[in-house]
Formats: sequence, C-alpha cells, structure tokens
Amino acid sequence: MTLNLRRLAGWALIAGPIVALLGYLAANLLAPGTGEEVYRYHLWPLFEGIALAGDVVVALGLPVLLTFAGRAPRLHLAGYVGIFAALVMLNLGEGTTEAFVKPYLVAHGGLPAQEPAGFAAFEGVALLALVAGSLCLGIAILRARVLPWWIGVAVIVSCVIGALGLPGAWFLLPDGLFFAALFAIGLIAVRRGSRGDGAADAVV
Repeated sequence: MTLNLRRLAGWALIAGPIVALLGYLAANLLAPGTGEEVYRYHLWPLFEGIALAGDVVVALGLPVLLTFAGRAPRLHLAGYVGIFAALVMLNLGEGTTEAFVKPYLVAHGGLPAQEPAGFAAFEGVALLALVAGSLCLGIAILRARVLPWWIGVAVIVSCVIGALGLPGAWFLLPDGLFFAALFAIGLIAVRRGSRGDGAADAVV
C-alpha cells in the first residue's frame, strides 16, 4: 500500500468509526419505547442511515490493517477477512434491514412473527466471522508488536464483552470499544503516512 493510500485508509478509520458510533448512539438512545416502537420513531432511518454511512467508510479503510502485519501476517489476514465479512453481513446487510425494512413493515401491518428462512443461519455465520476475526486480529497485533499492545487487548475485550449480551444501551459498549481501536489504528496510519516512513510508534 502506497503512503497516499495508507493515509486515505487511515483517515477512513478515523472518520468512519466516529460517524458510525454517533449514528448508533443517536438511534438507540433517542428513539422512544422498545421493540417495534423504536421503528416508528421518525428519525430512526436517518440515524441508522448515518451509522451505515460510517460503516461503509470503515470498510474502505480496513485494508490498512494489513500494513501492520509485522511478524504475524497470516493472523492479520485472517483477522481482516473475518472483520470485513462481519462488517458487511451484520453492520451493512442486517443494518439496512434495521434502518429501512423494519420501519416500513411496522408501518404496514407490523413485523412478521417469524424471521425469513435462513436468516438465523446468516446471522450465525456473521457472528462466527466476527468472533474469529476479532480474536485473530487482537492476537496478531499483540504478536506483531507494531501497534500499541492495548489496541490488541481492546479488540479482544470487545469480542468478549459482545458475547456477554449486555442489557439496554450497554450493548453498544463492545462496538464503541472496537471502533475506538480502529480509530487508534487509523490515527497511527495517518501519522506514519505524514512522516513518510514505516517506523513503529511508541507502545503506550
């Protein structure tokens, strides 16, 4: 990856997580009620659409992860593939349904009692990709010793917390932690691109 592309990808990992997290926070904290009621909130599609736009930007910046592979290139590649697949399947695929399809269904008779056939399997594959990708990336960062160690720990912890299924708005905590790790990676990529070298930043 050229220095210019590294900087662009880095900026994508800086801007994308901020936009996505703001969208998710707005949608889930400002929408009144629970269950189907949240989909009746008139600003729900807007906020979820903002989050989706942020996710697209994140997806465009993810390849910069491979430039930090160091001594763990295969683990970095596995982490990138798993996270990219989960981002596309969950945040973008299922996110589009949450943002636009469910509000439409609620306004036209309500949500169906049963999910479409195969949807549970789709979610299962996406969640498996997320867990495998997060663990691989976190371990890869720790082994490569190119990025600060706490970024690798944050990626792994976000996966563990997400598996716990936190109640209420707390379920956004693992997403926030993961986006914070991506933001830090983007910041480091931009700094290195600005210096025009590949020297490692200090581990803090």
